[in-house]
Amino acid sequence: MEVKELMTTDVITINSDATLEEAERLMNVNSIGRLVVTKSDQIIGILTDGDLVKNKKLDILVKEIMEAEVITINQKKTIQEVSQVLSDNNIGGVPVVNDANKLVGIVTAEDIVSGYVKEEKTEKISPESSSIYLAMTRSREYEKYWLDKIKGYGYQASITQTGANAENLPIKLRESITVAAIARGVIKENPREKMAVSNAVKDAYTQLDLVNPGLGGGFKVAVVRGKGRVAVSVFGKFGHALVDGPEQLALGISVI
Repeated sequence: MEVKELMTTDVITINSDATLEEAERLMNVNSIGRLVVTKSDQIIGILTDGDLVKNKKLDILVKEIMEAEVITINQKKTIQEVSQVLSDNNIGGVPVVNDANKLVGIVTAEDIVSGYVKEEKTEKISPESSSIYLAMTRSREYEKYWLDKIKGYGYQASITQTGANAENLPIKLRESITVAAIARGVIKENPREKMAVSNAVKDAYTQLDLVNPGLGGGFKVAVVRGKGRVAVSVFGKFGHALVDGPEQLALGISVI
């Protein structure tokens, strides 16, 4: 699946000479976390809700605090390629351009997860979709149903649960699913295959941390191995003593 098939084409933009008050209003009205900054129809920056949190003076101009080094991606790139761009740069969304380098859309981590679920190019679902369905199971019986179903597709799969505070969460996620994957024969106990799972977990955790930085939580973690790649889905809640956050879903992939 190409980026143009899952991107949002109705991009909300803002002029670089607008104020942060205008930017905040645009984000709130449209329920979005980032704005593409333009000038004379050219992309010149990105402004996120995190930038607004850091800057309380709403009369400041957008151009004074925006990120001017904008990462973009061509609409013909694949889901896997844009996933890697977001993960490598620790960002939650990226503007999409055409071959003439004109803005044609925006794609976010949430769009990518939805895209994986929709991507049914063959009669059997993909390892990525399989891992999402497995992670979102609500009972032992349904877990077994999906484990058997995934096995029938010719994939190998495992699922586990873990939870930790913010400091230890990425380590716990990696350790728990690696142990589960080895125990069920999804991967062999060698550095190369363990590193593949670790990279997929890192990919998924990066997406979660962008939405809920600095929080721990409890999660179900599923790993599915297909031909040449491994997919890890993380599903659960972030929270602390005073807050029980909404359920979150993220997907990471790696070559194996």
